[in-house]
Amino acid sequence: MTRNDPDAAQRLATVRAQRERGDLKQILARYGAIDQERGALWDDVELVLEIARTYSLVGNDAKVETYFLRCAQLHPRRAALYRCQIGWFFQRKKRWARALTWYDRALETFPGYHLCLFRKGYCLERLHRPRGAVAALRLACAAFEKAPPDQRERSRGIQVQILFHLARNLREIGLTDEARTALDACAALDDRLHEKVIKPEHRLASYGETYLRDGDAAAALRELEAAREIDPCSAVIWERLGRAYELAGRLEEAEAAIERASELPKGAVALIALARMQMRAGRNVDAARSLCRALRDHPQGEVQIRIELAELQLLLGRPATAVQELERLAAGRVPPLSTLAVDVETRLARILLAYGRPSDALKHLQAAAEHDSEDEPARTLLEQTRARLVQSGASETARAIVDAPLPADVAAVLGEQAPPRVTGHVANYFADRGFGFISYGDDNRTLFFHVSQFEPSAPESLGPGLPVSFAIGVNHRSHKQQAEHIRAIEHESTALFGAADAVTPPLHSAGWRGGRALRDDGI
Repeated sequence: MTRNDPDAAQRLATVRAQRERGDLKQILARYGAIDQERGALWDDVELVLEIARTYSLVGNDAKVETYFLRCAQLHPRRAALYRCQIGWFFQRKKRWARALTWYDRALETFPGYHLCLFRKGYCLERLHRPRGAVAALRLACAAFEKAPPDQRERSRGIQVQILFHLARNLREIGLTDEARTALDACAALDDRLHEKVIKPEHRLASYGETYLRDGDAAAALRELEAAREIDPCSAVIWERLGRAYELAGRLEEAEAAIERASELPKGAVALIALARMQMRAGRNVDAARSLCRALRDHPQGEVQIRIELAELQLLLGRPATAVQELERLAAGRVPPLSTLAVDVETRLARILLAYGRPSDALKHLQAAAEHDSEDEPARTLLEQTRARLVQSGASETARAIVDAPLPADVAAVLGEQAPPRVTGHVANYFADRGFGFISYGDDNRTLFFHVSQFEPSAPESLGPGLPVSFAIGVNHRSHKQQAEHIRAIEHESTALFGAADAVTPPLHSAGWRGGRALRDDGI
Protein backbone atom coordinates (compact mmCIF):
# COMPACT_ATOMS: atom_id res chain seq x y z
CA MET A 1 0.00 0.00 0.00
CA THR A 2 1.10 3.57 -0.57
CA ARG A 3 2.24 5.43 2.49
CA ASN A 4 0.10 8.17 4.02
CA ASP A 5 -2.98 7.01 2.14
CA PRO A 6 -5.82 6.40 4.62
CA ASP A 7 -8.06 5.04 1.84
CA ALA A 8 -5.59 2.39 0.62
CA ALA A 9 -6.88 -0.45 2.82
CA GLN A 10 -10.51 0.14 1.91
CA ARG A 11 -9.67 0.49 -1.78
CA LEU A 12 -7.77 -2.80 -1.74
CA ALA A 13 -10.56 -4.60 0.11
CA THR A 14 -13.10 -3.33 -2.42
CA VAL A 15 -11.01 -4.47 -5.39
CA ARG A 16 -10.49 -7.91 -3.87
CA ALA A 17 -14.19 -8.30 -3.17
CA GLN A 18 -15.04 -7.26 -6.73
CA ARG A 19 -12.54 -9.73 -8.16
CA GLU A 20 -13.95 -12.55 -6.05
CA ARG A 21 -17.44 -11.70 -7.28
CA GLY A 22 -16.23 -11.61 -10.87
CA ASP A 23 -16.84 -7.87 -11.32
CA LEU A 24 -13.74 -7.57 -13.46
CA LYS A 25 -15.00 -4.85 -15.81
CA GLN A 26 -15.66 -2.53 -12.87
CA ILE A 27 -12.13 -3.01 -11.56
CA LEU A 28 -10.52 -2.33 -14.92
CA ALA A 29 -12.78 0.63 -15.63
CA ARG A 30 -11.51 2.27 -12.45
CA TYR A 31 -7.91 1.06 -12.19
CA GLY A 32 -7.03 -0.60 -15.51
CA ALA A 33 -5.06 2.38 -16.81
CA ILE A 34 -2.90 3.21 -13.80
CA ASP A 35 0.10 1.96 -15.77
CA GLN A 36 -0.44 4.86 -18.17
CA GLU A 37 -1.32 7.44 -15.52
CA ARG A 38 1.80 6.63 -13.43
CA GLY A 39 0.37 8.30 -10.35
CA ALA A 40 0.50 7.29 -6.70
CA LEU A 41 -1.58 4.15 -7.32
CA TRP A 42 1.14 2.81 -9.62
CA ASP A 43 3.39 2.63 -6.55
CA ASP A 44 0.93 0.58 -4.49
CA VAL A 45 2.27 -2.97 -4.92
CA GLU A 46 -0.79 -4.68 -3.44
CA LEU A 47 -3.19 -2.80 -5.70
CA VAL A 48 -1.00 -3.37 -8.75
CA LEU A 49 -0.94 -7.08 -7.87
CA GLU A 50 -4.73 -7.19 -7.72
CA ILE A 51 -4.98 -5.51 -11.13
CA ALA A 52 -2.41 -7.98 -12.50
CA ARG A 53 -4.55 -10.86 -11.25
CA THR A 54 -7.63 -9.25 -12.76
CA TYR A 55 -5.95 -8.91 -16.15
CA SER A 56 -4.85 -12.55 -15.91
CA LEU A 57 -8.52 -13.54 -15.55
CA VAL A 58 -9.49 -11.32 -18.48
CA GLY A 59 -6.64 -12.72 -20.58
CA ASN A 60 -4.69 -9.63 -21.62
CA ASP A 61 -1.13 -10.84 -22.26
CA ALA A 62 0.60 -7.47 -22.39
CA LYS A 63 -1.13 -6.10 -19.30
CA VAL A 64 -0.41 -9.24 -17.30
CA GLU A 65 3.29 -8.87 -18.03
CA THR A 66 3.27 -5.11 -17.39
CA TYR A 67 1.53 -5.29 -14.02
CA PHE A 68 3.35 -8.33 -12.61
CA LEU A 69 6.69 -6.84 -13.67
CA ARG A 70 5.74 -3.63 -11.91
CA CYS A 71 5.19 -5.71 -8.77
CA ALA A 72 8.69 -7.11 -9.25
CA GLN A 73 10.09 -3.57 -9.48
CA LEU A 74 8.30 -2.48 -6.34
CA HIS A 75 9.17 -5.64 -4.38
CA PRO A 76 12.47 -7.00 -5.80
CA ARG A 77 12.81 -9.71 -3.14
CA ARG A 78 9.64 -11.35 -4.46
CA ALA A 79 10.48 -10.81 -8.14
CA ALA A 80 10.76 -14.55 -8.82
CA LEU A 81 7.24 -15.13 -7.50
CA TYR A 82 5.78 -12.44 -9.75
CA ARG A 83 7.63 -13.77 -12.81
CA CYS A 84 6.38 -17.24 -11.97
CA GLN A 85 2.84 -15.82 -11.93
CA ILE A 86 3.33 -14.61 -15.50
CA GLY A 87 4.53 -18.06 -16.46
CA TRP A 88 1.49 -19.63 -14.82
CA PHE A 89 -0.78 -17.30 -16.80
CA PHE A 90 0.70 -18.54 -20.09
CA GLN A 91 0.75 -22.14 -18.91
CA ARG A 92 -2.99 -22.00 -18.22
CA LYS A 93 -3.39 -20.86 -21.82
CA LYS A 94 -1.28 -23.85 -22.93
CA ARG A 95 1.38 -21.58 -24.36
CA TRP A 96 4.15 -23.76 -23.05
CA ALA A 97 7.16 -22.07 -24.63
CA ARG A 98 6.11 -18.59 -23.48
CA ALA A 99 5.49 -19.89 -19.97
CA LEU A 100 8.88 -21.56 -19.97
CA THR A 101 10.59 -18.25 -20.72
CA TRP A 102 9.08 -16.68 -17.61
CA TYR A 103 9.87 -19.65 -15.40
CA ASP A 104 13.49 -19.42 -16.48
CA ARG A 105 13.50 -15.73 -15.61
CA ALA A 106 12.05 -16.51 -12.19
CA LEU A 107 14.69 -19.16 -11.56
CA GLU A 108 17.49 -16.70 -12.35
CA THR A 109 16.96 -15.06 -8.96
CA PHE A 110 15.46 -18.02 -7.06
CA PRO A 111 17.05 -21.22 -8.48
CA GLY A 112 15.57 -23.41 -5.74
CA TYR A 113 11.96 -22.30 -6.30
CA HIS A 114 10.19 -25.66 -5.86
CA LEU A 115 6.86 -24.81 -7.49
CA CYS A 116 8.51 -22.98 -10.37
CA LEU A 117 10.80 -25.92 -11.10
CA PHE A 118 7.77 -28.21 -11.19
CA ARG A 119 5.95 -25.94 -13.61
CA LYS A 120 9.05 -25.65 -15.79
CA GLY A 121 9.35 -29.43 -15.89
CA TYR A 122 5.69 -29.76 -16.83
CA CYS A 123 6.03 -27.28 -19.71
CA LEU A 124 9.11 -29.11 -20.99
CA GLU A 125 7.11 -32.33 -20.85
CA ARG A 126 4.33 -30.77 -22.91
CA LEU A 127 6.93 -29.60 -25.42
CA HIS A 128 8.19 -33.20 -25.72
CA ARG A 129 11.55 -32.42 -24.16
CA PRO A 130 11.80 -35.20 -21.54
CA ARG A 131 15.52 -34.77 -20.78
CA GLY A 132 15.01 -31.13 -19.89
CA ALA A 133 11.92 -32.05 -17.89
CA VAL A 134 13.88 -34.67 -15.93
CA ALA A 135 16.61 -32.13 -15.13
CA ALA A 136 14.08 -29.55 -13.86
CA LEU A 137 12.10 -32.08 -11.84
CA ARG A 138 15.23 -33.51 -10.25
CA LEU A 139 16.21 -30.00 -9.17
CA ALA A 140 12.72 -29.65 -7.68
CA CYS A 141 13.24 -32.88 -5.73
CA ALA A 142 16.58 -31.60 -4.44
CA ALA A 143 14.96 -28.32 -3.36
CA PHE A 144 12.25 -30.26 -1.52
CA GLU A 145 14.81 -32.34 0.39
CA LYS A 146 16.74 -29.23 1.45
CA ALA A 147 13.65 -27.36 2.67
CA PRO A 148 12.83 -27.19 6.40
CA PRO A 149 10.22 -29.68 7.70
CA ASP A 150 7.34 -27.22 7.88
CA GLN A 151 7.90 -26.11 4.29
CA ARG A 152 8.13 -29.73 3.10
CA GLU A 153 4.83 -30.43 4.81
CA ARG A 154 3.17 -27.56 2.95
CA SER A 155 4.71 -28.64 -0.36
CA ARG A 156 4.05 -32.37 -0.05
CA GLY A 157 1.17 -32.39 -2.52
CA ILE A 158 3.28 -30.61 -5.12
CA GLN A 159 6.15 -33.03 -4.51
CA VAL A 160 3.86 -35.99 -5.14
CA GLN A 161 3.03 -34.53 -8.56
CA ILE A 162 6.71 -33.83 -9.23
CA LEU A 163 7.64 -37.46 -8.58
CA PHE A 164 4.80 -38.70 -10.79
CA HIS A 165 5.84 -36.48 -13.70
CA LEU A 166 9.49 -37.33 -13.11
CA ALA A 167 8.57 -40.99 -13.60
CA ARG A 168 6.76 -40.17 -16.86
CA ASN A 169 9.75 -38.37 -18.31
CA LEU A 170 12.28 -40.93 -17.09
CA ARG A 171 10.44 -43.67 -18.96
CA GLU A 172 10.35 -41.46 -22.08
CA ILE A 173 14.15 -41.41 -22.16
CA GLY A 174 14.38 -45.14 -21.48
CA LEU A 175 15.22 -45.07 -17.76
CA THR A 176 12.40 -47.39 -16.75
CA ASP A 177 14.02 -48.67 -13.54
CA GLU A 178 14.48 -45.11 -12.33
CA ALA A 179 10.92 -44.32 -13.38
CA ARG A 180 9.59 -47.11 -11.15
CA THR A 181 11.76 -45.87 -8.29
CA ALA A 182 10.20 -42.42 -8.69
CA LEU A 183 6.73 -43.99 -8.71
CA ASP A 184 7.57 -45.86 -5.51
CA ALA A 185 8.59 -42.60 -3.86
CA CYS A 186 5.46 -40.92 -5.20
CA ALA A 187 3.27 -43.66 -3.67
CA ALA A 188 5.07 -43.54 -0.32
CA LEU A 189 4.60 -39.78 -0.05
CA ASP A 190 1.07 -39.74 -1.42
CA ASP A 191 -0.15 -42.48 0.94
CA ARG A 192 0.70 -40.25 3.91
CA LEU A 193 -1.79 -37.61 2.79
CA HIS A 194 -5.45 -37.53 3.80
CA GLU A 195 -6.53 -37.15 0.16
CA LYS A 196 -4.64 -38.84 -2.65
CA VAL A 197 -3.05 -36.44 -5.15
CA ILE A 198 -2.51 -39.16 -7.76
CA LYS A 199 -5.24 -41.70 -8.27
CA PRO A 200 -4.06 -45.29 -7.55
CA GLU A 201 -5.17 -46.47 -10.98
CA HIS A 202 -3.04 -43.76 -12.60
CA ARG A 203 0.01 -44.96 -10.71
CA LEU A 204 -0.71 -48.55 -11.75
CA ALA A 205 -1.13 -47.48 -15.37
CA SER A 206 2.17 -45.63 -15.20
CA TYR A 207 3.92 -48.72 -13.80
CA GLY A 208 2.31 -50.71 -16.61
CA GLU A 209 3.70 -48.35 -19.24
CA THR A 210 7.24 -48.76 -17.89
CA TYR A 211 6.94 -52.54 -18.28
CA LEU A 212 5.56 -52.08 -21.80
CA ARG A 213 8.68 -50.08 -22.65
CA ASP A 214 10.77 -52.96 -21.24
CA GLY A 215 8.90 -55.53 -23.35
CA ASP A 216 7.65 -57.34 -20.24
CA ALA A 217 4.08 -58.28 -21.19
CA ALA A 218 3.31 -60.24 -18.02
CA ALA A 219 4.33 -57.43 -15.65
CA ALA A 220 2.53 -54.84 -17.79
CA LEU A 221 -0.68 -56.86 -17.79
CA ARG A 222 -0.47 -57.35 -14.01
CA GLU A 223 -0.38 -53.60 -13.38
CA LEU A 224 -2.82 -52.59 -16.12
CA GLU A 225 -5.46 -55.19 -15.28
CA ALA A 226 -5.31 -54.01 -11.66
CA ALA A 227 -5.79 -50.44 -12.90
CA ARG A 228 -8.75 -51.50 -15.03
CA GLU A 229 -10.41 -53.11 -12.00
CA ILE A 230 -10.36 -49.69 -10.30
CA ASP A 231 -11.38 -47.66 -13.36
CA PRO A 232 -12.96 -49.67 -16.20
CA CYS A 233 -13.80 -46.47 -18.11
CA SER A 234 -10.31 -45.08 -18.69
CA ALA A 235 -9.33 -44.84 -22.36
CA VAL A 236 -5.65 -44.69 -21.47
CA ILE A 237 -5.79 -47.89 -19.42
CA TRP A 238 -7.65 -49.77 -22.17
CA GLU A 239 -5.22 -48.52 -24.83
CA ARG A 240 -2.23 -49.70 -22.81
CA LEU A 241 -3.94 -52.99 -22.09
CA GLY A 242 -4.36 -53.44 -25.83
CA ARG A 243 -0.66 -52.90 -26.42
CA ALA A 244 0.16 -55.32 -23.58
CA TYR A 245 -2.12 -57.98 -25.07
CA GLU A 246 -0.42 -57.54 -28.44
CA LEU A 247 2.98 -57.88 -26.79
CA ALA A 248 1.73 -61.12 -25.21
CA GLY A 249 0.52 -62.39 -28.60
CA ARG A 250 -3.17 -62.13 -27.68
CA LEU A 251 -4.07 -60.24 -30.84
CA GLU A 252 -7.87 -60.47 -30.78
CA GLU A 253 -7.98 -59.20 -27.21
CA ALA A 254 -5.50 -56.48 -28.15
CA GLU A 255 -7.63 -55.08 -30.94
CA ALA A 256 -10.81 -55.32 -28.88
CA ALA A 257 -9.19 -53.41 -26.00
CA ILE A 258 -7.91 -50.61 -28.23
CA GLU A 259 -11.25 -50.37 -30.05
CA ARG A 260 -12.93 -50.02 -26.67
CA ALA A 261 -10.46 -47.31 -25.69
CA SER A 262 -11.23 -45.37 -28.88
CA GLU A 263 -14.94 -45.28 -28.02
CA LEU A 264 -14.44 -43.85 -24.53
CA PRO A 265 -14.19 -40.12 -23.71
CA LYS A 266 -10.79 -38.74 -24.79
CA GLY A 267 -10.13 -42.09 -26.39
CA ALA A 268 -9.52 -41.03 -29.99
CA VAL A 269 -5.79 -41.03 -29.22
CA ALA A 270 -6.01 -44.85 -29.09
CA LEU A 271 -6.68 -44.87 -32.83
CA ILE A 272 -2.97 -44.22 -33.37
CA ALA A 273 -2.06 -47.43 -31.54
CA LEU A 274 -4.80 -49.25 -33.45
CA ALA A 275 -3.40 -48.04 -36.78
CA ARG A 276 0.10 -49.18 -35.84
CA MET A 277 -1.24 -52.62 -34.96
CA GLN A 278 -3.12 -52.81 -38.26
CA MET A 279 -0.03 -51.77 -40.22
CA ARG A 280 2.02 -54.46 -38.50
CA ALA A 281 -0.63 -56.97 -39.58
CA GLY A 282 -0.57 -55.69 -43.18
CA ARG A 283 -4.12 -54.29 -42.94
CA ASN A 284 -3.32 -51.03 -44.66
CA VAL A 285 -6.87 -50.03 -45.55
CA ASP A 286 -7.95 -50.43 -41.92
CA ALA A 287 -4.89 -48.46 -40.82
CA ALA A 288 -5.75 -45.64 -43.21
CA ARG A 289 -9.30 -45.59 -41.87
CA SER A 290 -8.08 -45.45 -38.25
CA LEU A 291 -5.68 -42.60 -38.97
CA CYS A 292 -8.36 -40.61 -40.78
CA ARG A 293 -10.64 -41.06 -37.78
CA ALA A 294 -7.80 -39.95 -35.52
CA LEU A 295 -7.24 -36.77 -37.56
CA ARG A 296 -10.92 -35.96 -37.29
CA ASP A 297 -11.44 -36.83 -33.63
CA HIS A 298 -8.02 -36.09 -32.11
CA PRO A 299 -6.61 -32.95 -33.82
CA GLN A 300 -4.25 -32.32 -30.89
CA GLY A 301 -2.30 -35.40 -31.96
CA GLU A 302 -1.89 -34.36 -35.57
CA VAL A 303 1.90 -34.42 -35.60
CA GLN A 304 2.05 -38.02 -34.39
CA ILE A 305 -0.78 -39.00 -36.72
CA ARG A 306 1.03 -37.47 -39.69
CA ILE A 307 4.17 -39.42 -38.77
CA GLU A 308 2.10 -42.61 -38.91
CA LEU A 309 0.56 -41.57 -42.23
CA ALA A 310 4.09 -41.19 -43.59
CA GLU A 311 4.86 -44.69 -42.30
CA LEU A 312 1.76 -45.99 -44.07
CA GLN A 313 2.85 -44.38 -47.34
CA LEU A 314 6.25 -46.02 -46.94
CA LEU A 315 4.64 -49.42 -46.42
CA LEU A 316 2.65 -48.84 -49.62
CA GLY A 317 5.87 -48.32 -51.58
CA ARG A 318 5.48 -44.53 -51.72
CA PRO A 319 8.73 -43.11 -50.28
CA ALA A 320 8.46 -39.78 -52.11
CA THR A 321 5.12 -39.02 -50.46
CA ALA A 322 6.47 -40.18 -47.10
CA VAL A 323 9.41 -37.79 -47.48
CA GLN A 324 7.06 -34.93 -48.36
CA GLU A 325 4.90 -35.63 -45.32
CA LEU A 326 7.91 -35.74 -42.99
CA GLU A 327 9.57 -32.67 -44.51
CA ARG A 328 6.40 -30.67 -43.90
CA LEU A 329 6.51 -31.73 -40.27
CA ALA A 330 10.19 -30.85 -39.99
CA ALA A 331 9.52 -27.39 -41.47
CA GLY A 332 8.08 -25.97 -38.28
CA ARG A 333 5.34 -28.45 -37.36
CA VAL A 334 7.19 -30.18 -34.55
CA PRO A 335 8.36 -28.46 -31.36
CA PRO A 336 12.08 -27.65 -31.53
CA LEU A 337 14.45 -29.63 -29.30
CA SER A 338 11.78 -32.29 -28.89
CA THR A 339 11.73 -36.06 -29.20
CA LEU A 340 9.18 -35.63 -31.99
CA ALA A 341 11.63 -33.47 -33.94
CA VAL A 342 14.34 -36.11 -33.53
CA ASP A 343 11.91 -38.82 -34.67
CA VAL A 344 10.92 -36.92 -37.82
CA GLU A 345 14.50 -36.06 -38.80
CA THR A 346 15.69 -39.62 -38.15
CA ARG A 347 12.88 -41.14 -40.21
CA LEU A 348 13.76 -38.83 -43.10
CA ALA A 349 17.40 -39.86 -42.82
CA ARG A 350 16.59 -43.58 -42.89
CA ILE A 351 14.55 -43.22 -46.10
CA LEU A 352 17.33 -41.23 -47.77
CA LEU A 353 19.95 -43.74 -46.68
CA ALA A 354 17.89 -46.57 -48.14
CA TYR A 355 18.01 -44.77 -51.50
CA GLY A 356 21.75 -44.19 -51.44
CA ARG A 357 21.68 -40.53 -50.36
CA PRO A 358 23.94 -40.36 -47.29
CA SER A 359 24.86 -36.70 -47.87
CA ASP A 360 21.20 -35.66 -47.72
CA ALA A 361 20.59 -37.99 -44.78
CA LEU A 362 23.52 -36.45 -42.91
CA LYS A 363 21.81 -33.04 -42.89
CA HIS A 364 18.76 -34.49 -41.21
CA LEU A 365 20.81 -36.42 -38.68
CA GLN A 366 22.77 -33.29 -37.82
CA ALA A 367 19.43 -31.53 -37.30
CA ALA A 368 18.35 -34.40 -35.04
CA ALA A 369 21.54 -33.98 -33.00
CA GLU A 370 20.82 -30.27 -32.64
CA HIS A 371 17.39 -31.11 -31.27
CA ASP A 372 18.74 -33.69 -28.80
CA SER A 373 22.43 -34.51 -28.72
CA GLU A 374 21.85 -37.29 -26.15
CA ASP A 375 19.47 -39.38 -28.24
CA GLU A 376 21.49 -42.59 -28.58
CA PRO A 377 19.86 -44.15 -31.70
CA ALA A 378 20.06 -40.88 -33.65
CA ARG A 379 23.64 -40.29 -32.55
CA THR A 380 24.65 -43.84 -33.55
CA LEU A 381 23.05 -43.43 -36.97
CA LEU A 382 24.82 -40.08 -37.40
CA GLU A 383 28.20 -41.71 -36.70
CA GLN A 384 27.43 -44.59 -39.07
CA THR A 385 26.41 -42.18 -41.83
CA ARG A 386 29.60 -40.16 -41.44
CA ALA A 387 31.61 -43.38 -41.65
CA ARG A 388 29.65 -44.44 -44.74
CA LEU A 389 30.45 -41.15 -46.46
CA VAL A 390 34.15 -41.54 -45.67
CA GLN A 391 34.19 -45.09 -47.04
CA SER A 392 32.14 -44.48 -50.18
CA GLY A 393 33.29 -40.95 -51.03
CA ALA A 394 31.55 -39.87 -54.22
CA SER A 395 31.19 -43.44 -55.55
CA GLU A 396 27.74 -44.15 -54.11
CA THR A 397 24.99 -43.83 -56.69
CA ALA A 398 21.71 -42.35 -55.54
CA ARG A 399 18.55 -44.15 -56.60
CA ALA A 400 15.46 -42.27 -57.67
CA ILE A 401 12.81 -41.94 -54.97
CA VAL A 402 9.71 -42.93 -56.93
CA ASP A 403 6.22 -43.73 -55.68
CA ALA A 404 4.19 -46.76 -56.62
CA PRO A 405 0.57 -46.01 -57.52
CA LEU A 406 -1.64 -45.55 -54.48
CA PRO A 407 -3.91 -48.60 -54.15
CA ALA A 408 -7.47 -47.70 -55.04
CA ASP A 409 -8.96 -48.99 -51.78
CA VAL A 410 -6.54 -46.92 -49.67
CA ALA A 411 -7.01 -43.89 -51.94
CA ALA A 412 -10.75 -44.12 -51.42
CA VAL A 413 -10.31 -43.97 -47.64
CA LEU A 414 -7.74 -41.18 -47.67
CA GLY A 415 -9.75 -39.07 -50.08
CA GLU A 416 -13.26 -39.59 -48.78
CA GLN A 417 -13.21 -36.53 -46.53
CA ALA A 418 -11.52 -34.16 -48.97
CA PRO A 419 -12.72 -30.62 -48.27
CA PRO A 420 -13.99 -28.36 -51.08
CA ARG A 421 -11.41 -26.06 -52.65
CA VAL A 422 -11.60 -22.30 -53.07
CA THR A 423 -9.58 -20.02 -55.35
CA GLY A 424 -8.08 -16.65 -54.52
CA HIS A 425 -4.79 -14.83 -54.49
CA VAL A 426 -2.14 -13.94 -51.93
CA ALA A 427 -2.96 -10.48 -50.58
CA ASN A 428 0.25 -10.11 -48.57
CA TYR A 429 3.04 -12.29 -47.25
CA PHE A 430 5.50 -11.63 -44.42
CA ALA A 431 8.44 -13.81 -45.41
CA ASP A 432 10.40 -13.19 -42.21
CA ARG A 433 7.52 -14.58 -40.14
CA GLY A 434 6.26 -17.23 -42.54
CA PHE A 435 2.62 -16.16 -42.78
CA GLY A 436 0.30 -13.91 -44.73
CA PHE A 437 -3.27 -13.49 -45.94
CA ILE A 438 -5.21 -14.74 -48.95
CA SER A 439 -7.99 -12.70 -50.56
CA TYR A 440 -10.94 -14.62 -52.01
CA GLY A 441 -14.62 -14.36 -52.87
CA ASP A 442 -16.64 -11.62 -54.54
CA ASP A 443 -16.40 -9.49 -51.39
CA ASN A 444 -12.60 -9.91 -51.13
CA ARG A 445 -12.61 -11.66 -47.77
CA THR A 446 -9.19 -12.39 -46.31
CA LEU A 447 -7.94 -15.57 -44.65
CA PHE A 448 -4.78 -16.25 -42.67
CA PHE A 449 -2.25 -18.76 -43.99
CA HIS A 450 1.09 -20.18 -42.88
CA VAL A 451 3.79 -21.00 -45.42
CA SER A 452 3.92 -24.62 -44.26
CA GLN A 453 0.38 -25.13 -45.61
CA PHE A 454 1.61 -25.01 -49.21
CA GLU A 455 1.59 -28.28 -51.17
CA PRO A 456 4.05 -29.66 -52.03
CA SER A 457 6.03 -26.61 -50.85
CA ALA A 458 5.87 -22.84 -51.13
CA PRO A 459 6.85 -21.64 -54.63
CA GLU A 460 9.66 -19.14 -55.12
CA SER A 461 7.07 -16.76 -56.57
CA LEU A 462 5.15 -16.62 -53.25
CA GLY A 463 4.07 -13.03 -52.77
CA PRO A 464 1.16 -10.62 -53.35
CA GLY A 465 -0.90 -11.49 -56.39
CA LEU A 466 0.01 -15.19 -56.58
CA PRO A 467 -3.14 -17.13 -57.61
CA VAL A 468 -3.84 -20.05 -55.31
CA SER A 469 -6.43 -22.68 -54.49
CA PHE A 470 -6.98 -23.85 -50.92
CA ALA A 471 -9.32 -25.46 -48.42
CA ILE A 472 -10.80 -23.53 -45.51
CA GLY A 473 -9.96 -25.15 -42.19
CA VAL A 474 -9.91 -24.20 -38.53
CA ASN A 475 -6.83 -23.77 -36.36
CA HIS A 476 -7.48 -25.96 -33.33
CA ARG A 477 -5.58 -23.59 -31.04
CA SER A 478 -7.12 -20.25 -31.96
CA HIS A 479 -10.39 -21.77 -33.27
CA LYS A 480 -10.19 -19.30 -36.15
CA GLN A 481 -10.48 -20.11 -39.83
CA GLN A 482 -7.30 -20.46 -41.87
CA ALA A 483 -6.24 -21.54 -45.36
CA GLU A 484 -5.00 -25.12 -45.64
CA HIS A 485 -3.75 -27.41 -48.43
CA ILE A 486 -2.67 -24.34 -50.41
CA ARG A 487 -1.47 -24.81 -53.97
CA ALA A 488 -0.19 -22.25 -56.42
CA ILE A 489 -2.53 -22.51 -59.39
CA GLU A 490 0.27 -23.40 -61.79
CA HIS A 491 1.20 -26.30 -59.46
CA GLU A 492 -2.34 -27.61 -59.14
CA SER A 493 -1.99 -30.58 -61.49
CA THR A 494 1.04 -32.09 -59.76
CA ALA A 495 0.35 -31.20 -56.15
CA LEU A 496 1.29 -33.52 -53.30
CA PHE A 497 1.54 -36.85 -55.15
CA GLY A 498 3.48 -35.75 -58.23
CA ALA A 499 2.64 -35.78 -61.92
CA ALA A 500 2.44 -39.56 -62.13
CA ASP A 501 -0.33 -39.56 -59.54
CA ALA A 502 -2.21 -36.45 -60.57
CA VAL A 503 -5.51 -38.35 -60.69
CA THR A 504 -5.05 -39.87 -57.23
CA PRO A 505 -7.15 -38.26 -54.46
CA PRO A 506 -4.89 -36.20 -52.21
CA LEU A 507 -4.48 -36.92 -48.53
CA HIS A 508 -7.23 -34.65 -47.26
CA SER A 509 -8.89 -36.77 -44.65
CA ALA A 510 -8.79 -33.80 -42.32
CA GLY A 511 -7.42 -30.28 -42.44
CA TRP A 512 -3.70 -29.78 -41.98
CA ARG A 513 -3.64 -27.82 -38.75
CA GLY A 514 -0.74 -26.62 -36.69
CA GLY A 515 -1.44 -29.20 -34.04
CA ARG A 516 0.27 -30.11 -30.84
CA ALA A 517 1.37 -33.68 -30.68
CA LEU A 518 -0.11 -36.73 -29.06
CA ARG A 519 -0.96 -36.60 -25.36
CA ASP A 520 -2.52 -39.37 -23.31
CA ASP A 521 -4.25 -37.59 -20.37
CA GLY A 522 -1.53 -37.28 -17.81
CA ILE A 523 -0.97 -40.91 -16.80
